[in-house]
Amino acid sequence: MKVKDFEDMAFSWLLEKGYKVLKRNHRYKRGEIDIIATKENKLMAFEVKGNNTDTYGLPEERIDRLKLERIILCLTEYALSNGIDLDNIQINAIFIYKDQIRHLENLCLW
Repeated sequence: MKVKDFEDMAFSWLLEKGYKVLKRNHRYKRGEIDIIATKENKLMAFEVKGNNTDTYGLPEERIDRLKLERIILCLTEYALSNGIDLDNIQINAIFIYKDQIRHLENLCLW
């Protein structure tokens, strides 16, 4: 499966769960957010990682500190440019492994 396929699966899953997707593949200087969405007055960034095999490790093993820092910068920029209070933002991840979706909330504490 291609990266886009995993992101499409995550997008559909978020819609089914009641999230409002605002933007996909938001780029900012040296970073990118796969999906930006809102739910219950929270602005959320979603990093999507997927694998069909464990040859290259599990999806959870592919988000490091540098990636999180870049996501934080991107989401902060997005929030500020859209007048959203930084107390209402959150970093999440969606891991897809062999068609099973796992949602991990609050990757970073502010």
